[in-house]
Amino acid sequence: MNTITKFELTLNDFYVETLHEIVRQFNELVPEYATYTYSAQDVIELLIIREHVNSEIKTTRP
Repeated sequence: MNTITKFELTLNDFYVETLHEIVRQFNELVPEYATYTYSAQDVIELLIIREHVNSEIKTTRP
């Protein structure tokens, strides 16, 4: 049986709070007149893309 420790729950809470904070920061960049906002999924995808692009740049530089 798989049990979750208090540490794991605390760590999960930290990740959720951090993600919500990043989403809030992304949405602060959206103009007030815009008809969209970023979701947590959007932010995760953008961060993954950014990391991929950064790693590609590092491998292609002389």
